[in-house]
Amino acid sequence: MRNVLITWKKELRGIFRDKKYLSIIFLMPLIIPMFIILMGGLYDSLDTNKGNVVAFNYEMTEVEKNILSSIDKDIEVKVNKNKDELQKMFDDGDINGYIVKENDTYYMYIDTSSSEGMTLSSLLSTYFEQYNNYLARNYLVEKGIDPGEVFNIVKYELKDQAKEGTNFFTNFLISFALIYLVMIITVTAMNTCTDIIAGEKERGTFETLLTFPLTSNEIIGGKLLAICTSCVISSLIGVGTSIPAFLYVKKNTVTFEALEFNFSAKTIILAIVALMLISAVVSVISIFLCGKAKTFKEAQSKVSFLSFIAIVPMFTSMMNVSNDVLYMIPIANGGQVLNDLFVDGITNSNYLMFAISSIVITLIALVYVAKQYKDENALF
Repeated sequence: MRNVLITWKKELRGIFRDKKYLSIIFLMPLIIPMFIILMGGLYDSLDTNKGNVVAFNYEMTEVEKNILSSIDKDIEVKVNKNKDELQKMFDDGDINGYIVKENDTYYMYIDTSSSEGMTLSSLLSTYFEQYNNYLARNYLVEKGIDPGEVFNIVKYELKDQAKEGTNFFTNFLISFALIYLVMIITVTAMNTCTDIIAGEKERGTFETLLTFPLTSNEIIGGKLLAICTSCVISSLIGVGTSIPAFLYVKKNTVTFEALEFNFSAKTIILAIVALMLISAVVSVISIFLCGKAKTFKEAQSKVSFLSFIAIVPMFTSMMNVSNDVLYMIPIANGGQVLNDLFVDGITNSNYLMFAISSIVITLIALVYVAKQYKDENALF
C-alpha cells in the first residue's frame, strides 16, 4: 500500500504541475454555474413574458382590455389607427407586435422567429379565443339559450402532480447541470489518463518506472488513485460553485423562486459517495482502454466515447424509458442519482442498485486491468 501511495503522490504532483490539466480540473467546472445563471435568466424572461408592448389600430372596449389584462397584467397597449405608422413602430422596436382590424378580421403582425415573438403570438391567440368565447356567450343569452349547456358539456380540472418548486424549466436546468457535472468527471479522467498511461508509453517513461522496486499492480493502483482524486476534486468544485448559482437564480428570478433543494447531511454524504463511485468507474475504464493504445492520440480516440454515455439520461427521458434501467448503466446513472438526491428524492433500493452496479463494474475492470498490465505487450 505504501508503494501505491508513493505512486499516487508522484502522479498527482505531475497532474497539478501541468497547466492544461489544471484548467480542466479547476476551470471546466465553472462552466456549470455560468450556464445556470445565463439559462436561468433566459428561462425567466421566457416564462414571465415581461415588457410586451402591443399596438392596435382601433380603440379597445373595457371588456377587451379586461380580458387581455387577465392573461397578462403587465402588457402595455398602444393605439394608432395608421397601419404604416404601426409598421414603423414595430421596425423601430417601439412595440413587440401590432393588431389591425379590417372588416370583421383581426390580423396579428408578430415576428415569430424569436422566442419573445412566439410567446406573444400564443398570448394574443389566447386573448382572441377568450374574447370569441365571451361574444359567443352573449349571443346565446340574446337567443335565450343557456351558455352552460353549450360550453360546459365536458367538465375538466387540472390536478397538477408536479412537486413543489419544480416546473419544466427547473427540471431541465437542474438535469442538464448534473449531467454536465458527470461529463466533467469523464473529461477529467479521459485527459489525465491518456497522458499518464498512453503518454508515458509514447515517451518511454513507463519502462523507466518498471526499473523501480514497484510491481505493475502498485504502479497502476497509484495512477488510478491519482486519476480518481482529480475527478473528485473537479466534481466537488462543480457542485460547490453550482449551489450559489442556483441560489442566485432562485432569489433573482420568478421562474425559480420556489425552487427547493435537499441539503441534508445524509444527502451530502450520499452525493459525495456517488461522485467517488462515478469517478472510480470512469477512471478504471479509461485506464483499461488507454492500456490498449500505443500512442497518446490513439488513446484519446479510444476513450472519447465515454463522454457521450453521460448524456444517455437525456435520450432515455425523451423515449420514456424507465429510470430503473438507468441505475444499472455505468456513468449514465450518475446524473440520474444526483438529480434524485438533490431534487426528487431517491429510494434506498435505487441508490443501492447504483452503488452495487458501480462497484461491480469497477472490480471487473480492475481484474482485467491487472491482467492487462502483467502482459509486456500492454506495458510497452
